[in-house]
Amino acid sequence: MRTSIVRIAAHNFAKAGFDVIRPYEACDPIAHALDDKAAVKAWVNADSMTLTVEVNTNQILDAATTSENRWRT
Repeated sequence: MRTSIVRIAAHNFAKAGFDVIRPYEACDPIAHALDDKAAVKAWVNADSMTLTVEVNTNQILDAATTSENRWRT
C-alpha cells in the first residue's frame, strides 16, 4: 500500500485554531476529523517545526477536501 505525506509548517497552526507552541495537540483532532468525516485513516505526528500527516495515497483527495472544509478560515 502506498502512502502520501503532507507536511504543514508550525506557523500555520494558528490559522486553524491550534497553539503554535504545542503542535502535538493538533495530532489527535486532525486524525479523528479525517476518520469521522471522510473515513480516512491518517497517521499524524508533530515536531517543533511541522505537522506530518500520512495517508493512503488513494485517499489523499478525500483527506485534502475534508481538511480544507474543516479548517478553512
